[in-house]
Order: sequence, then C-alpha cells, then structure tokens
Amino acid sequence: MLSRSKLLRSAHLKILRSRLITSCFKSVSTFMEISGDEAMKTSHKQVNMPSVIHQREYKYAEGKVYHGFRCERVEHISDFELTSFTLRHEGTGTELWHIDRNDANKVFSISFRTTPFDSTGLPHILEHLVLCGSKKYPVRDPFFKMLNRSVATFMNAMTGPDYTIYPFSTMNEMDYRNLQHIYLDAVFRPNLTYLDFLQEGWRLENEDIHDQSTPIVIKGVVYNEMKGAFSENAQVFGQNLLNNILPDHTYGHVSGGNPLEIPNLSHIELVDFHRKYYHPSNSRIYSYGLLDLSKTLAILDNEYLSEQSCIDNSFSLTPQQERWVQPRNVHIFSRLDNMGATIDRQNQIAIALLMCDATNIQENFELQVLSEILIRGPNSVLYKNIIEPNFSGGYNQSTGYLSDTKDTAFVVGLQDIRVENFTKFIELFDKTISKAMNDGFESQHVESVLHNLELSLKHQSPYFGNTLLFNSTALWNHEGDIVSNLRVSEMISRLRARISQNKSYFQDKIKQYLVNNNHRLTLTMSPDGLYEKTFKVAELEQLNQKLKALNTEMLEKIYENAFMLDAFQKAKPNSDVLPCLTINDVIDPPKRPKIFIQSIQNVQTQICKVSTNDITYFKCLFNITGLSQEETMLLPLFCNVISVMGTSKYNYRELDKLILSKTGGIDFKFNLIEDVKDAKSYWLSVMMTTHALDKNIPDMFGLCQELIHNFRFDDLDRLKMLIQNYISNMSVGVASSGHLYAMLGATALVSNAGKLKSLLSGVDHIEFMKNFVQNTNMVEVGDKLRLIGTKLFNKSNLRGAINCTESYFPLAVSHYRNFLEALPSFEKNKKSSKIHFYDPSCQHYVMNIPVNYCAKAFFAAPYMHQDHPTLRVLAKLLSAKYLLPVVREQNGAYGAGAKISTDGIFSFYSYRDPHSSKTLHVFEKTYDWLRSERQMIDEQSIFEAKLGVLSQLDSPIAPGNIGVDYFLYEVSPEYFEKYRSRMLSVTIEDLQDAIEKYFRKPSSHYGKCILGPANKHLDLETSKKWKIIV
Repeated sequence: MLSRSKLLRSAHLKILRSRLITSCFKSVSTFMEISGDEAMKTSHKQVNMPSVIHQREYKYAEGKVYHGFRCERVEHISDFELTSFTLRHEGTGTELWHIDRNDANKVFSISFRTTPFDSTGLPHILEHLVLCGSKKYPVRDPFFKMLNRSVATFMNAMTGPDYTIYPFSTMNEMDYRNLQHIYLDAVFRPNLTYLDFLQEGWRLENEDIHDQSTPIVIKGVVYNEMKGAFSENAQVFGQNLLNNILPDHTYGHVSGGNPLEIPNLSHIELVDFHRKYYHPSNSRIYSYGLLDLSKTLAILDNEYLSEQSCIDNSFSLTPQQERWVQPRNVHIFSRLDNMGATIDRQNQIAIALLMCDATNIQENFELQVLSEILIRGPNSVLYKNIIEPNFSGGYNQSTGYLSDTKDTAFVVGLQDIRVENFTKFIELFDKTISKAMNDGFESQHVESVLHNLELSLKHQSPYFGNTLLFNSTALWNHEGDIVSNLRVSEMISRLRARISQNKSYFQDKIKQYLVNNNHRLTLTMSPDGLYEKTFKVAELEQLNQKLKALNTEMLEKIYENAFMLDAFQKAKPNSDVLPCLTINDVIDPPKRPKIFIQSIQNVQTQICKVSTNDITYFKCLFNITGLSQEETMLLPLFCNVISVMGTSKYNYRELDKLILSKTGGIDFKFNLIEDVKDAKSYWLSVMMTTHALDKNIPDMFGLCQELIHNFRFDDLDRLKMLIQNYISNMSVGVASSGHLYAMLGATALVSNAGKLKSLLSGVDHIEFMKNFVQNTNMVEVGDKLRLIGTKLFNKSNLRGAINCTESYFPLAVSHYRNFLEALPSFEKNKKSSKIHFYDPSCQHYVMNIPVNYCAKAFFAAPYMHQDHPTLRVLAKLLSAKYLLPVVREQNGAYGAGAKISTDGIFSFYSYRDPHSSKTLHVFEKTYDWLRSERQMIDEQSIFEAKLGVLSQLDSPIAPGNIGVDYFLYEVSPEYFEKYRSRMLSVTIEDLQDAIEKYFRKPSSHYGKCILGPANKHLDLETSKKWKIIV
C-alpha cells in the first residue's frame, strides 16, 4: 500500500552520503543512490596564448523576475550534471528550488516548517486532513482517488520531527500538472471539515454505531496508526532517543502523536495551526526534471501567492539545543515481543552524542564520513570491539549519524542484549573511542569508505529527484545551504586535503565530539510483561475522564455524529471535479533499451548496452532446485553470511576492504520463482549481484571468483555472531511489516511453494532459525553451509547478465569469459519442482500488540494467463472503491488493499487494523459488494484502475536493473508490451467474467492469516477453525 503518512523521525533517518540511500517506511517506495553523468569542467589552460572561456547559458538569469519570482542564485553542479535555480516570490518570500536535469521522472514538492509543542500529533493529523478535500476539489479524500487517476511514480505526504512535506513524481507532463494543482490547492485551501477530523484524527463513538447501549470507545485512523507505531519497540526506542537527546524544544514531543495524548487535540486547534504554519511565507517549494518551470511559477503566482503578503516566519524556527554540562541516563520500558529473543535478552541500549549544527555543511559531511569509518563493517573499530565479542544481537536500528534535526547526533546502540551487559557496552564504547583518538585509523579502511562514497556519485537511479529532495529536506528546513550541500566531490577533496595536511585530523574530531562532549545520552530499554496492560489501563482512564465530562446532550451529539460520519463516508463522491489522464496520455509504452541473449562459454547471458556512467553491472543466477529440505531452509542464512566470512586467501577483514575499495558490494539473494506460464512448478535460485567502475572490472570479477572458489565457514566464533545478528534483525522488523508477513502467512496455506516462501522469509523462518541454532552446534552449521556452496556454484546451473556502456562491452565480456572459464562445472540440478495446492485453512500468529494485520490469499491466475491483467485491474478497483472506504475510512485501519502477484496469488490485506474478524468478513463479502455495486464498475472506474496498474508497469528503471524481470522470470520485453496492451484493453465484460469466475464461489485453495493480539472468539466470529501459533 502507498501510505499517506509517514513518521520520518530522526532516529530512523540515517542518510549518509556514502550510501545516499533513503530507506523509508515499509509502505513507501525505496530510493536508490543518486548520481549523474560527469560534466566537462570549464577551466583556464596555462598557455601563452589567449583562451576562450565558454559561459554556460541558463534558462533563468540571476536578478530577473519571472511571474513574481526573482531568480536569486544559479549554479551548475557537475557531480550530478544538473543546474540549480533558487527563486523567491517577491510578495510572500516563498522560496522555490528548481533542479534542471535531463530526467523524465519529474518531481514536485511543497513543505512547511511545522514545529509541534505537544504530542497530540497535530502536524500529523493536519497532514491527513489537508489531503481530504479543498476549495477547488471539494471531494472526500482526493489523495487516494488520485492514486488511480494518475501514473505517478511516487505520491505521498510525510510528517517529520519539525516539518511536513507533500511530494510526488511522475514521468507524464499532464499528470504532473494535474497533481500539482491538487497538492497546491490542498495545502493552501483545504476544507479541514470536522467530519474529516473525526475520521482521520480521533473521535468518541459507540462500538456499534447503531446501538447506543454499546460502550463508547476511541476511534480514528491516526489514532490507530500511532497505537501500531507505539507497539513497535524499535520505533519506541528511536522516538524516546530523539525526545531525550533534544528535550528542550519541539523535539521533546512526538510529532506523529502519542496515542494517549491524541484525544486532547481539538478541531479548532488544528484549523488555527494550519492558518499560522501553512502560510506561503513558511513554505518551501521544490521542482525537478525536464519541465517548463514558467508554468509552475505562473500557477503559484496567479492562483495562490499574488494576493498574499509576506509574514515573518521566525516563529517556526527550531533553535539549537542548549548543551548539557553533564551526561544523562534514561531508562524506558517496551512491550514483551513474543517473536523476539528470550526475555532476558530483549533489551536495548544506545549512547548518543550531540554533534554539530546541521547547517554547517562541511563539518556535517566530515562527521558523517567519520561515523561510517567508526561503525561500518568488520574493519571499523566499534564493530571489532562491540559487535564481534557477540554479547548482543548487533547494532540496533537507531545506530548511525542522525541528520534530520537542527542539531545532528552520533548514535551507537545494541539490540537483544542482557541487562548485565549494559555496563560492558558502555565500557567498551569508551575504551574504543579513546583508543581511536590515540591511534587513529588504518588508511586503507578510510580510503575504502571514501571510494565507496565516490562510486555512489556515479551510480545512477531513476529516482534521483526524489532522493535529492529527501536528502535535502531537513537541511533546507533549517535554512541551510542546500546547493553547496550537493558539491560532494568538493567536500571530499577538502576532506582529503585536511587529512593529508593533518595526520591526526579525525582523531581531533573524535576528541572534540566523542570524548570531550558532555551532551551525551545513554538510553536503555527493557521489556515489561505488563506493558500492553499498562497502556490499556491508561487508555481506559483517559476514556473514563472524557466520559465523565459528558452530559446527556453531549452523549446524544456523539451518537448523531457517528451517523453523520457514516453517511459522509458512504456518500457517492463527486470525483468528476478531479483531473484525470486520458488514454491518449498513456497509450505509448516507455522506451527501454534492447536486451540481447548470447551464449558465452556455454552460459546463457543477457546483455543490455545502456548508458551507465562508466559503471558495469553484473548479475549471475544459480539454479539450486533439488537441495534437501534442511539445506533449502538454510539458503537465506547462506546468502546473508557468505560474503562476510572471508575466503581461504583473504580473512574477512581483508576481503571487506577489497570489496569496498573496488566494487559497490557483492550481494547474494535467494529467489523462489513460480512458473509464470502455468504455475505448475517453481524453482529456487541464488542471485549474485555487484557493480564497479569500468576501470575496476577485472578486480570485480576476480573478487567474485575468489568468493565462489574459496568461500569458507570455519571461523565458528564469527559465524555464531553473524547468525545471532541475523536472527535479531529479522525479529525486530515483524510488527512494522506486519501486512507483508500476514500475506506470506496466508499464501503459505495455499500451496507448497507458498509454504516454502514463508519458511524462507516469513515468520516461520524466524522460528526455524531459533530452533536450528539451539539444536545444532556451530561445526555442523559451518559444514552444512559449506556443502550448500559446493552444490550452488556450478557453471552448468548458471545464467549471467551484464549491463554496461556499448564502448566498454567488449572488455566487459572478455573479463566475464575469464570468470566463467574458472568456474567449476558438474551435473545440472533439476530444473524445477512441482506445485501442489492445499485445502483451505486459517492461522493466527499471536502477538502482544494492540493492532492486527489481516490477509486472505487464494490462487487465481499466473502472470502469463490471459486473465491476469484483468485481475490486476480488478485488484486496483477493489482497493480504491471497496477496501479503502470500508476497512480504512469506516473501520479505522491505517491501510488496506488487494493485489495479485506474478505467481497468480490474489491477496487482500489490512495494516494497523483495530479489527480482525470484522476485516476478514469484509474480504469475504467482496463478491456481494461487486454484485450490489456493479454500477460502480463503469468505464471511468476501470480506466482509473488501469492507470493504477500503469504506474507500476511504466515506473522508471535504473540502468543497472534494466532487464531484471526478463532475467528472473524469463518474461521477454516483447511479452511485457503485449501484457501492457492487453491490460489497457480490459473491458467491463472482461471484469464481469473474471468476477464470476474467481469470486462467485470460494476458491478451492485459499488461506487466511492474522498477525495480532489473542482473540479467543475468533473461531466463533469467523465460523472457521483457526490454527493458533503463539
């Protein structure tokens, strides 16, 4: 699901330029590294004759005014081959930052500095309400309706610790203008109705709105969302870290809202906050890509800014935190995670130190690099001294350099650690930092970190504009120099020069920021078996206080409001006022580079010659179908540890240095892929992926060869530590990705292939790994992993893929041939395994959390079946017209939807849901709704659903990933275009036929799954027998 709100908290936003990857909320698109082609730099030649200096010609000139905006600053950034234009509206002072770059994926965003002064979640709830209808578009929830009237590559709205941002991106010019109008009218002229506040924020309401005698409870979308967020221990820890390291101003509060404080917010307070903080003078506008900026400027000036005056926006500034004179210690409690480690190890600890002002660009950059040097990988001193002794589950999710706030922070934390080891961690941290201050770092380790950073500058992403925005938002919010912040090569050069001139440069930084720094927080967290009960008692006490204040008239008003809201939610929306693309806007598929298949050294190899900015991308896929059951179950672990165990030639530290200094990493990932033609069989494979600068390709293939030939698993202490961290990291993410685990759990009940997927990547895999480690000694584990490697790396089971520039292709293939020649070749594994389908069943993974994640899955039709595109359109239609209105708006879940995957499994799901059986009943009533509301399935609603599918099919692809679907699924680009064409040709009759065929009668093969709190009435409420897994 594309979530509308995302809590971007400093504790979780670890943006390091050496990675330049923004891994956001689970429901949101993930953006890869940003980069661009190297530009020719204009320079003076040192010769005795006159030289001609070619001045760049820019579209907009400094000092000139365009539609009310004065152009203040123009700069070319060669690192990313872009031109930055900074403009300011003369009437309101609104700042607009435009990035002109040869990129079809256009981006637009408007953000506001929104500093909360309590934890009612006001900025977060306002973010929801803003997108619930506006003056020009008085439609209930136009945001969700536009998801299917657009082909946006990204659409969202997010609440940060002191900002709110509304971004979107699209490759379609008409779509860009449509969404731009929607977003601008939403933020500047929202309706902010009371009924929307009741739906999105919080409300008092009878459990059964039709029965006034039923208990009054608290409901609301954000209220339930934050109950879910506060049940995720990693988020609780991160939020408390932020609140306690920066306690004096806005960061001392929860911008997303504490569930126990959300019901203190009034609608009037929200309206007043919008009037003050959403003024144009307090906004920042971003545009990016190949587009006509003048149109944007004209819209802004003519429709929204020309009649507004400039105000002083200093009221929203976030001041620097006053520095402490002595360190502080804070202890908090969390829920007991029944899927986590043993109770004695379910503790977390972190040491956080306040660093510098985020607007100090060079200092901030250097501290980020220092943080990488200290933390990242087996050659870093903190990893050596804190992770390798293996008294924890590894770094926790708050670890890193936190730059999303006015003052940045450096955090090192551990998860799954015993309380008695808290002191050990603190002592080791201090000892390690002191030693690093005295001894410095290995030059090769520093150089490998800097190389990885430089490689990231050339690594291209189709979401560059989005990543650039997210990496700049916090700095811009604090009025930092966002343009200079893009000059990464210059910052690297300055850093190199300083290191060269002062051999103890980083040691001096350590002394200043990590040793002689009293602004240091030690945060510890332990599980409390009564955590949920304590929360429920506090929630009930709050509810009772509110009920005591109600008189008869107020109670009657609550009852009336419930009916008004119900009617409001069920009223037919006037969606016709919303803009929508036409078929002519989307009829042509995006142009993709051609893909060729060659046999090289008798290995089927996929070739794509494409502009890659002097980087070669390499993938190889090993079919490994036919392993024993136990070996198959160990595949995820094998992929996780093989590249970090070392080889017979290099120990793991040496190997890490080589990989980091010569490549962008060597990664292994297992894949279970069903036959997309008929879903009668599946195969298992392991894919190795890597990339490197063209000049380093011989080394890249050499390192791949070294790993494949000389892998080792005999360092048993290291293996034990890696396995412990592997299990801990899996356990931590269950609640935050509950809908994905629920869908995996439901699919596991449909077929043996689905069951194997869950055993390899679902909740079942966590339990398997825990039991396996308990019952198997490390010598046996190492032997089993070694045996997998001897079976896996077989040239006879290999397919390869190379994406590189046409000019480098001959050399790339030459090195690839050498790589293949050295590979062992023996008997082929069997091609595939047969799929068997199961009888219907249901299972409930009991978790002590206050919300549910529900799913239902059944087998329908695989990707190449003629009905698949029809079912994909139907899934989009059901999500927009049925599931979101009922499960989300009426019943209060944070999200809900339907989807069909390539394997033919059709799934329903809900996210952070206050209900379980009620939601499953909604899933069951799908056919009844489709019949009773068949008038809703008209040409317009079908076309909107098609646009929703197109936004996935036509999404931009990075040069290194072009052809990856062909490589994995063996679905040719030609077939993809046929599929796209067939999807666009789906008719009402096609949909009606599919509804009768797949939904009229219950499927013979379906599964239902819930992740959530215990429900002893589940069998009775659903009339099904449930398998309970505690």
